[in-house]
Amino acid sequence: MKGKTIFITGGNDGIGLATAQVFAQLGANVAIMGRRAESNQTAKVALESLGASCIAVTGDVAVEADIMRALEQTMAAFGRLDYAFNNAGIEQVPKPLPEQTEADYYKLFDVNVKGVWLCMKHEIPLMLRSGGGAIVNDSSASGLHGTKMMPLYSAAKHAVLGLTKSVALEYAKQGIRVNAVCPGAVTTPGYEKFVARDAVLKAAIENVHPMGRVGRAEEVASAVLYLCRDATFTTGSWILTDGGRMAQ
Repeated sequence: MKGKTIFITGGNDGIGLATAQVFAQLGANVAIMGRRAESNQTAKVALESLGASCIAVTGDVAVEADIMRALEQTMAAFGRLDYAFNNAGIEQVPKPLPEQTEADYYKLFDVNVKGVWLCMKHEIPLMLRSGGGAIVNDSSASGLHGTKMMPLYSAAKHAVLGLTKSVALEYAKQGIRVNAVCPGAVTTPGYEKFVARDAVLKAAIENVHPMGRVGRAEEVASAVLYLCRDATFTTGSWILTDGGRMAQ
């Protein structure tokens, strides 16, 4: 990974930061983007302590100008883009369909779908300049099945897989592979905030996974690394990291 560069959205905590740490330990240059400047700086310091060259850019994946600025800074710092993990995403608070609003819809789709689309739109030209690359998009096990009282989240994550497959086909002969990871529940700051309000919900989420627990961020990071580095004949596909949930 030495001399290679990865760009990670939502790279300041959770799965994004765990992935950044894996690549940093392998000698890659790491560029992270997140909405919270303080968290970005904390993550940058942690990554540099692993010996990585790192930049952290504050921005919102739903804003095209922010993505363009982050990638411009990545190229200015490292001169190339080899890998991207389009990880930034938000959850939907479960509630009955009649209580869901247009604001809920636009919030979920702006970050979880538009953000992935915009990132790939601007990442791919840079990868072509570098001779190819690999993109991993963060979908979800909910992108493969319905999720009661969270239809917007499930639909958005289904859309991520549609984007992944379509862009993979477009660039398969140009040296760019595009895949996705589909995690089940994962212990991240976002997950802990999501379940903190309801101990029954937390227990139910854990029990729905046949392994009897939720995943760890580093377990998803390992799948991202595989898709970027080792899965050289894999594109338009995805890896489930869901503790067996979809096997039921």
